[in-house]
Amino acid sequence: MPARSTGKVECLNPNTGGKMNIDTTVYDLFSKAIYHTLKKSKQGVTYTDIVSGVKQCFKEERTTFQGSVEWYAVTVKNDMVAKGVIETFMEKGKKLHRLKSTSLSK
Repeated sequence: MPARSTGKVECLNPNTGGKMNIDTTVYDLFSKAIYHTLKKSKQGVTYTDIVSGVKQCFKEERTTFQGSVEWYAVTVKNDMVAKGVIETFMEKGKKLHRLKSTSLSK
């Protein structure tokens, strides 16, 4: 991931095509926590699991965050889906998320 200067990151929503800006530091915090959460599972995880994983990462890192963890988690997750970092799929009626495997595209 390229280093960004402090400022805003434009987040894309692949479902609505909408865009919103959030602080770079907040984006980096959430994207790392989501990445670590998804890295632990090859099968895929639900959105609820992602939020739990983000909260667990914050707890382990002793990160205090003032704001809606759920809102930022879904916003950053959607942006990661739009950028092709995360893939979303259905299994047994559940919407699951996992890191996109680069080995599958070769």
